[in-house]
Amino acid sequence: MEDHDGLPEALKKAAHSLQPFVKPRQEVVQIRRILSSHLSVHLNSNSGLPVSRPLSLVDPKSNVDVIPHGVRGIQREYLRYVRANIKARKEYSKASKEHRAGLESQGPIVDMRECSTPQDGFENSMESFLGLVRQRQKHDRLRIIQDYIDMLSQKPAASAEYLNLQEVLKGLELMPKVPADVVNVSASSHMPDRKDLKVLMDQLEKAVLRAKMLLKKEQKLLAKLQAKNAVASAHHGGRLQAIDATRHDLINWIEVELGRAGDSPLEPEDEHTSAKPAKQRREHIESELRSIQRQYARYTKARQGLVAASGGKLEPPTSIELGEDNGLQLANELLSIADGTSQVMHPYLDAMVLVSNEQKVMLQQKSHLTITLSKQLKEGSQGLDRLAEESHLLPAHPMLAAISQRKTLEGAGSFGEQMSIQEWPDTSRRARVWVFASDSATNATKDMVSEKLEEGSTYIVEAEKALSELKSLLGGDGKEDIWARLDGNLGGIRRKVADH
Repeated sequence: MEDHDGLPEALKKAAHSLQPFVKPRQEVVQIRRILSSHLSVHLNSNSGLPVSRPLSLVDPKSNVDVIPHGVRGIQREYLRYVRANIKARKEYSKASKEHRAGLESQGPIVDMRECSTPQDGFENSMESFLGLVRQRQKHDRLRIIQDYIDMLSQKPAASAEYLNLQEVLKGLELMPKVPADVVNVSASSHMPDRKDLKVLMDQLEKAVLRAKMLLKKEQKLLAKLQAKNAVASAHHGGRLQAIDATRHDLINWIEVELGRAGDSPLEPEDEHTSAKPAKQRREHIESELRSIQRQYARYTKARQGLVAASGGKLEPPTSIELGEDNGLQLANELLSIADGTSQVMHPYLDAMVLVSNEQKVMLQQKSHLTITLSKQLKEGSQGLDRLAEESHLLPAHPMLAAISQRKTLEGAGSFGEQMSIQEWPDTSRRARVWVFASDSATNATKDMVSEKLEEGSTYIVEAEKALSELKSLLGGDGKEDIWARLDGNLGGIRRKVADH
């Protein structure tokens, strides 16, 4: 190395630190020759040709599709770069083959370049390394399996004598033997049971058959009784319904007639009626009363007959005596009358049933609507109450008490209306409170803005007055452009600045 005495201290330190790595040209060439000869010996020991080109230890035929998991660090990066190199080589060879095929199709062209082929004695160190890694992983897996097998072999269940009862029960005490007398007695007691088993089975089958027959007979009797009772009940039920319908029709007709007779308005008094004497009026009233009495007598008689007939039919058939022919005839007459009236009243009853069903539907819909509206009103009132508790606007702008008092005084007058108002919360009043608060807040904001604008305008006027006074004091009443002084005098200003 040359002498560095004339260099600064920092460069001397840098040269001293780099001195082990910086070598002369001849020494570098000698080191390269030694390395090439050493590699040529290891890579191509048969031929004595030196390696005169850069070495590539990667074979294009090698397969590095998946990097093993056990490889880490620089080796993993090297394998990744090897994959990229092999891919690039394959693409290059494919492109060169296509290009060469195109040239051959055009004409015979002599290619001066020679394709480098791998030598026969070349060992792919990368494939050997990958094979070593795979063998190591396989060895690790087999070692883990062997460890678990050893652990299982140490347990007692792995031994061949684990399921041998003699070995298992070797240390246990023997159970006492059963006495011979007990064995003989039990054997002798079981023998007759075995002999009588068929007899008992036969008896059991007979009992089952007998029970089935009795069950079938009882079922038949029950079906007959049910059929008789159904027919009798249907017959008596139809008669009773007819009698009840006739009774109700008579009662309704009599009540309507009585109501008409009692509630009929008096005839209007005009010139002709005012001239009638009081005697004719009295006769008319008496005749009306007699007709009412006759109708009531017929009503009571018919009602008594209906009650007697219905009472006679409701009694059980065993209690009917032979001397009741008159009652039966009366009941038959009433039934014939009831049949006629039922035929007349049947369409009206159908219409009344339809009207009643419609009324029921309307009532159900009304109750559903009231329930849903009450739920919505309750939820809305709860939400407004929660917002009123959390709001800062309502306390700042409350609604006037006089307005609320006036509205309450002008509200419900009766006790029922007041109770309905107390039951149903006034949601509109709560909304009006929010509207009033928002309006008052808007008005307050507008007032504040207008006040600030007025203050700003006054400040502007005062500032203009102050500026005018300053102008008058400085004598600058005339309008003059400040840039007019600089027009043509820029050179003089530069000279003044240079002098200073």
